[in-house]
Amino acid sequence: MAKTNQVIENKTFGDKGKFLITSEDSKGELMSAELWVKPGGDGPPEHYHPIQSETFEVIKGELNLIVDGKKMVLKSGEKYTVPPNVAHKWWNAGKEELVAIGELRPALKTEFFLESMYSLDWQGKTNKQGLPSTLQFAAILNECYGELFIVGPPIIAQKFMAKVVGRFAKLIGYKGYIPFPNK
Repeated sequence: MAKTNQVIENKTFGDKGKFLITSEDSKGELMSAELWVKPGGDGPPEHYHPIQSETFEVIKGELNLIVDGKKMVLKSGEKYTVPPNVAHKWWNAGKEELVAIGELRPALKTEFFLESMYSLDWQGKTNKQGLPSTLQFAAILNECYGELFIVGPPIIAQKFMAKVVGRFAKLIGYKGYIPFPNK
């Protein structure tokens, strides 16, 4: 389980995050993390959270954001909240490192998802796109069922992958949560 001030790193993309407020700290109301993203860091694919809002506050650099098809750039001191169920994508297209605070409300199991994905990457168990094997990814999605969907594949296919394939993956030994290793 993520702990306050714990730092997780992604070797594939060279970004890292520090948990500022965990679900446990906030009784499930908020998950907050400081993010460091190198220039050109692509961020996650376009996605949405059915019941979570996601807030970005830029500390240093520029955060490029597409929200519901509209492009924007947030600069140091600026803040933006993406409402629940709205498609968005963020990345660092600037020339310097991006430092930002990201918040999700309610917290749900977001930190489990992030910690698992970063842990697998740290252990060398992801591909060039930072993704683990299909069965491993399905197990993680099962653990966080319904909290996150990417734009593109039909929702029914994503739900099947998370619910059915993910449950099967867990039955044959894949974990839905992989703690980030202590360094």
